[in-house]
Amino acid sequence: PRSPGSVGRVTRDRVSLQNSKMSAARYELLDDSSGPKAAFATDVGTLVLRVTVSLMVMHHGLQKLQDPQAFAANMVEKFFPFLPWPLVWTWLAIVVELAGSLCLGLGVFSRVASFLLFVTVGVFANLFHFDVTGVQEFPFGVPAGGAYAFEPSLLSGAIFFYFMCAGPGKYALRPNLF
Repeated sequence: PRSPGSVGRVTRDRVSLQNSKMSAARYELLDDSSGPKAAFATDVGTLVLRVTVSLMVMHHGLQKLQDPQAFAANMVEKFFPFLPWPLVWTWLAIVVELAGSLCLGLGVFSRVASFLLFVTVGVFANLFHFDVTGVQEFPFGVPAGGAYAFEPSLLSGAIFFYFMCAGPGKYALRPNLF
């Protein structure tokens, strides 16, 4: 036998269930994180990020290529005295920043390229910036120029770390090759 309040409880439960289904439907309309539109947006976003960071770092390789001897003397010898043969390390950085960026941008050998770019930009470039400017009261300080000197290399390093772990994404020449 039903208790006198059970009819009201069943009606309340039914209304709660309908409200929760409506809330879930509204949520899906606002955040369709598992549907085909979301997958397409993720794939396009990954492509744009990969190509953009590759083009920006390629510039640094071209900059070093203008005068490798000067870069070796003014940067490698001065800030990384523990590295033998500064000109060899300069040419390695040039090759990594040009060929690695090209590979990552195209989506070929992306994880290997990302690892090499991470070491070059994410590690060595940041060591240089931290040696020259320090951490500039990061994360709460506001440097005189408005930005931390290490911002571009730190952000690029984080992006290369992402691609090293996640791969190039769907829109790549060889998405499953390294």
